[in-house]
Amino acid sequence: MSTDASLRTVIMPPPSDITPADRCVVLLHGYGANAHDLLPLRDDIAPAWTAIAIEAPIDLSPMGMPNGRAWFHITPSADGTLSLDVAGAESAVRQLMAQIPQAVESAGFSLENTVIMGFSQGAMLGHALLLREHLTMRGLASCSGRMMREFVGDGSRVCADQPVFLSHGTHDELIPVSSGHELRDLYQLHTPACVTWCEEPIGHGIGPNMIESMRAWFAAV
Repeated sequence: MSTDASLRTVIMPPPSDITPADRCVVLLHGYGANAHDLLPLRDDIAPAWTAIAIEAPIDLSPMGMPNGRAWFHITPSADGTLSLDVAGAESAVRQLMAQIPQAVESAGFSLENTVIMGFSQGAMLGHALLLREHLTMRGLASCSGRMMREFVGDGSRVCADQPVFLSHGTHDELIPVSSGHELRDLYQLHTPACVTWCEEPIGHGIGPNMIESMRAWFAAV
């Protein structure tokens, strides 16, 4: 594994006994996690791919989360809902637009052979990179993402042949599955043939059915 300077980047090549593919997956972790959180998933969904995990810029240690990071702040409201720091999210998108192409090229890959995979906050940023910033990518995998209209608009500018994998837990206590349905419906409105949807009776996470479905999706991509 190696690290990169600006936003911390961890690169994990395939195991030595596996012939490496010419593809890589960029991993964007969720709130309170760090660059290492999603790396073990690579072996389950795309073992021959190189994983490039990028770490969020905000240190949550002062908030009682040692080694936890965030892409942008989340503030609980009095009514129990969550308020998102949109300006902070905008800053994270700009950082990723600069960092991802550099990290992918430094690892010896092209954006055309790169899948962006995000969980929760990372998934929200993945949608922004695809739908609003139009970052070149081979596909987008989004797990437990929240609909952020500021970032996705009406979704009409997504490429017609852009593969998208979406998953959400039906018992998600942090981001309701209805938000996942909104994202699914947005993509299906414009690219119905390229959307893979998987929901599972779990909370805020990635379950075994989702992993199996994602493995098949990565193989097809």
